[in-house]
Amino acid sequence: MSLELRQGTYGNYWGNTFDSSNSLNMEQMQINAVYLYTALTEKGWTLNAIAGILGNMQAESSINPGRWQSDDVGDLNAGYSLVQWTPASKYIDWLPSGEDASKMDNAISRILWEVENNQQWIATSEYNYSFEEFTKSTDAPYNLALAFLANYERPADPNQPIRGEYANSWYEYLGGIVPPEPVQKKKNFNFIFYKKARQKRNKIL
Repeated sequence: MSLELRQGTYGNYWGNTFDSSNSLNMEQMQINAVYLYTALTEKGWTLNAIAGILGNMQAESSINPGRWQSDDVGDLNAGYSLVQWTPASKYIDWLPSGEDASKMDNAISRILWEVENNQQWIATSEYNYSFEEFTKSTDAPYNLALAFLANYERPADPNQPIRGEYANSWYEYLGGIVPPEPVQKKKNFNFIFYKKARQKRNKIL
């Protein structure tokens, strides 16, 4: 068995069977992104949050629910599935006996369970909010991708702005609009002060 177009609750998606592992191409990732968008929108997630998690999934697994880390099939100590749960047994052993860990719906169920039970997500000072708040956020997709990276994935190398760029691309692909620019939080521009100063300057002139 290998990579195949599979049937799930929300339509078709691409994925590997449990005993195989491959990277998806862009067309296949787009099909899976639509699947996840449909599933998570139904659960009340914003497009911004979905784009943010997709930016991370693209980097982690190429949005393939059946992907093993480094395509090393069967390594339960490494990562597995959409967000590369590590060790893989964290996710696989969580499933009811006999359930197929490579199915998209099962991976989505795990993520939703984590949201409901405040699991995996650890709020940082920079992104100080809960997993549930993340799912409802209308912050820029770029920012939300970096929040998911910092609070959920927590990789050895946290400097991965490419995930924010991926998120922007998914936001535009799924929503058909250009994503909003991320807010530069460190720059505190006082518009009211600026407006008054400009009015004063105009009177002088």
